[in-house]
Amino acid sequence: MRQLDRYFKDSPYKSKSVLLVDDEEDLGWIMKEIFREAGHSLICATTAREGIEKFKNSRNLDMAIIDLRLGRESGLTFARKAKAINDKVKLVMISAFRTSDTKTRARRLGIRHFLDKPIRVETLLDIINNE
Repeated sequence: MRQLDRYFKDSPYKSKSVLLVDDEEDLGWIMKEIFREAGHSLICATTAREGIEKFKNSRNLDMAIIDLRLGRESGLTFARKAKAINDKVKLVMISAFRTSDTKTRARRLGIRHFLDKPIRVETLLDIINNE
């Protein structure tokens, strides 16, 4: 955690509201604590359907972090739906199963960042703070 000190407490970064859509509940719990310490708020969803509902109902959402595999639905499908709702929200894709094809498809949807799992928290916080 020592390397994360620069993200916590007296952070010069603006607080962001982020939606995490990932079927790994433990990831959401861990990330929620880290984001809170870094001054950001994190909303978690474990299914694509729940994620879209939270995406629709969240005011001032800055970013959505989406797992590529969400049960029966693809994170790319989620991204397409999210873009149709609000194309100003930045999208980040995460996956343990990235291929060059899925990365290309994500880029076409306007997803600028595609991170491999396991996620480096520092990388994710840098993306959030600099978007």
